[in-house]
Amino acid sequence: MNPAPCHVIAKTPMPALNDRQVWVLALAGAVAMFLVQPPADCWMLAWLAPLPWLAVVQADRLAATHPWRSLWVGGFCHWLAAIHWLRLPHPATSIGWVALAAYLACYVPLFVVIARRLVHGWRWPLVVAAPLAWMACEQLRGWVLGGFTFAALGHTQWRWTAVIQLADCLGAVGVGGVVMTVAAGLLGLIGLTVAAGRRERIGPAVLAAGAAAGVLASVLGYGAWRIAGTPRDDGPPLDVLLVQGSIDTELKHDPDAASDVAQHYDELTMAGLAAGASRPDLIVWPETMWRWGLLEIDPDEVLSENVLEQTLASRNPEEREADRALTDRQAACRRMLEEERLELLGSFARRYGSRWLVGLDRQVVTPHAPSGARNYNCGLFLDADGGPMACYSKMHPVMFGEYVPLAERFPWLYRLTPLAAGLSAGTRPVAVAIAGKMVAVNICYETALPEAVRSLVLELARQGRRPDVIVNLTNDGWFWGSSELDMHLAAAIFRAVEVRTPIVIAANTGFSASIDGTGRLLERGPRRATATLRASVRPDGRSSTWLAWGSVPLGACVAVAAVALLSGCPRRGSLEKS
Repeated sequence: MNPAPCHVIAKTPMPALNDRQVWVLALAGAVAMFLVQPPADCWMLAWLAPLPWLAVVQADRLAATHPWRSLWVGGFCHWLAAIHWLRLPHPATSIGWVALAAYLACYVPLFVVIARRLVHGWRWPLVVAAPLAWMACEQLRGWVLGGFTFAALGHTQWRWTAVIQLADCLGAVGVGGVVMTVAAGLLGLIGLTVAAGRRERIGPAVLAAGAAAGVLASVLGYGAWRIAGTPRDDGPPLDVLLVQGSIDTELKHDPDAASDVAQHYDELTMAGLAAGASRPDLIVWPETMWRWGLLEIDPDEVLSENVLEQTLASRNPEEREADRALTDRQAACRRMLEEERLELLGSFARRYGSRWLVGLDRQVVTPHAPSGARNYNCGLFLDADGGPMACYSKMHPVMFGEYVPLAERFPWLYRLTPLAAGLSAGTRPVAVAIAGKMVAVNICYETALPEAVRSLVLELARQGRRPDVIVNLTNDGWFWGSSELDMHLAAAIFRAVEVRTPIVIAANTGFSASIDGTGRLLERGPRRATATLRASVRPDGRSSTWLAWGSVPLGACVAVAAVALLSGCPRRGSLEKS
């Protein structure tokens, strides 16, 4: 006589699910998982939202003809609604919206296949199999195609500070695994009720519910311990003025509106300075809100005679005589063209009388690029005298949003897209000492990439320059005040916990914010409106398992899931019959 499988919670009234039942559960799960994310933001229901999809996993048999189609359609509907804001920047981005939703939808049947293989093939309890399969799928979508981490299940819990402390061990994906564990335990309670009514074994259901409760209690205990260990710094905090304008994308891209954008942000900055009793240590403008970009010219670039004459015409006769040699004239012209872009920036910085971090573009003219130039999205630090201190170039441009693969070698590819040109990736992180604190910078979507932020902190720490604060420059004016703002902010909160480093955000149209190393949201700007936030930032500096190991434990989940998935490959139709 074979022993009862340890994975059984209880026999359900429907041991086999037919087509209609799978469709209902797939779509019910899509609706529930959408409602727990912004804009509905019913975040406490996240602990219940996975139940319909878990019911598909738990069913003894799927009698549906092609259940993966139902699950994919459910996932597609969910993602179309969740990332609806991708259609807002430009009519052409609607294509990307649908394509990305179609790709992300694949993770729903993938999750069910992996979880069913673990439950019904490997005899694992659902309360273990479901979170492992879920974390594997969320980690995969954080890796594939550069990574898309918005609308993670764990992100729904950003308000529950005790729960999200686990992120310094397992990241936001691990917090999502906890939510899935509790949902599986709740399904066990439902099974317990059914089993008791039918006089069946209730032991496995009790164990599943108890295991889920134990996991949640352990996470809350760990969170309370980490919160209690928040360092107390009695030194002066870093005083940062975050300037949030409200400039819609069309205005930003209007070449004739550069002066209007600068005036808009300048007026907000002066008002913010006037409202304070003292000058801040640092003023921050968002991504690309200084519309006259920097210019650099490669010494190998030979400037035309017309450019030389027009540029050097302003020099006095003695200087022109000294520049008679061609190489001297080339060098003098390059220097003049580059310094011309810095002069206006310097005049603003001197008027503010404080260090200034401003988002702008940088173009490097070089014969070594197929298009003749490389373009960078940058954050430039200037001192109170207007001198440049350091410039950070965004290291992780967004595929299809900021560059097209292979287009640097084949520039004609950009004619097929709304992008005039693509961005090149920067090569190193940057940190600057301001008022005794090390200030690092990243740009826009980089706060959504856990490994990118981890690498930034580790790289600077190896140089003896571990950041005391990370400043994120963002332009979310693309998204018209939509729920993208909420998702972007939630991602930044988790990054702060993972690396135990405060993050401040200056975002065009919002949300500008100040987040401490425990993930508490201390300040937040309005949605699609102007504001100036005066943030007092205190270093955290604690170590974390995430900094030490990164996604290695989550990679182990992916490996186990891959083995489970491949172990079912020889059996065609395993999802339908397993």
